[in-house]
Amino acid sequence: MNKKKLWTKGTQIERFDVVPQDKQGDFLNMLGQIAYFKYYEDVFDPSIHITIQCNDTYGFLNKLPIRSGSAVNLKITHPSSEDGIEFDVKDEPLVITNIMNIMSDPKREIYDLVLETKHAVSNHTSRVWEKYKGNIADTVEKILKEKLEVKKERIYTEKTKNNYEFVGNYRKPLKTVMDLCRKSIPEKSDGDSVKKGSSGFLFYETLSGFRFESIDTILLSEPFEEKYILSSDRRELDPKVANFKVAGEPNWDESHDIIKKLRAGAYKTANWYFDLVTKKPLFADFSYKDSIEKHMKKANDEEVIPEDFTDFYSRIIVGVTDQGAMTPNADGTQTNTPQDQAKFQAQAHSRYSSLFSQTLDVTIPMNLSLRAGTMIELEFPELNNDESDKRNSASGKYMIAQLSHEVGNPTGDFTGLTLVRDSFLSKE
Repeated sequence: MNKKKLWTKGTQIERFDVVPQDKQGDFLNMLGQIAYFKYYEDVFDPSIHITIQCNDTYGFLNKLPIRSGSAVNLKITHPSSEDGIEFDVKDEPLVITNIMNIMSDPKREIYDLVLETKHAVSNHTSRVWEKYKGNIADTVEKILKEKLEVKKERIYTEKTKNNYEFVGNYRKPLKTVMDLCRKSIPEKSDGDSVKKGSSGFLFYETLSGFRFESIDTILLSEPFEEKYILSSDRRELDPKVANFKVAGEPNWDESHDIIKKLRAGAYKTANWYFDLVTKKPLFADFSYKDSIEKHMKKANDEEVIPEDFTDFYSRIIVGVTDQGAMTPNADGTQTNTPQDQAKFQAQAHSRYSSLFSQTLDVTIPMNLSLRAGTMIELEFPELNNDESDKRNSASGKYMIAQLSHEVGNPTGDFTGLTLVRDSFLSKE
């Protein structure tokens, strides 16, 4: 990371090759054809996405030809990261998954190439059919390695407190892992017994590989080493300062509609489930206020909950419990971690909902060191107050839910972030 250079500049696209579909002959070097580049990550998406706009003056699209399924070599360097962005067919190739917005005139063709990692493609040609048991993290790693041939160094999994036994039923590998997220309980969950805890994991892909980790762990992790500041002075010339300033006006998307929140059961819900194995009904009242006091971890300290509306449930959720398949006992009591599925499923529903109760969109100078699922700290000055140590309640820690690096903008290279948090800044 070079903090002595402005990060809105300095991007170098060093390699962009398209591999012939028959894999015969030399790679097609298309460096001179790139007009625009976008890179995407999302904590709810198990695949990264890259869009490259090409201004093709040689007719490569039909001469090579370039088609969906072709492999791509790509290397991009930037002062914000020592590793940059690099994919190679000998190690971890990208694959063209779509060709969009094709336009042509007598002198050139313009089109967008949509790229994803090979695992996003092979996911559609592989199925999970075996029986799995044991810790969910071990199951996730096994599926990724055996079904999608993901290298071990590109897999990060967090151990779960609970085990889960199931049969794949010929589902796609990435879909199977996504379904396991809401059934997973963090190993360090401090519920009042092994039957209770804070469930809810995320599964997504970043430049570093696939990550399967709990929301609690992410929210409690250390934020990025530098704090990003919204300042009225946008003309700062010192790169050490300018690189960590919010560019443009931040955009908050926060719902203050209490009627909408009550309809969604944001504060308290009655959860009525039916166990298909034991043929018994299960009932679980879930209180968000009680959960954050006992189980759920928050990035910041204060949670604003209207006390007048927390004693009675505002929504009834009806469903069935998923105990897995072929467990030693139908009620799960003979497993290593007895599972109170009604409470887990009720808690997971609330956890995912609360995480996106407020979002913030910001633009910053491009930073390739950031990843989706990373915590960052933002500081916003208090309105109409010149004291530098005063900041408003929007300041605090946020999780990067979505990330987009953009190269080719006339004003410079930037990173767009969609940030989330489930609590407000504590009072100081």
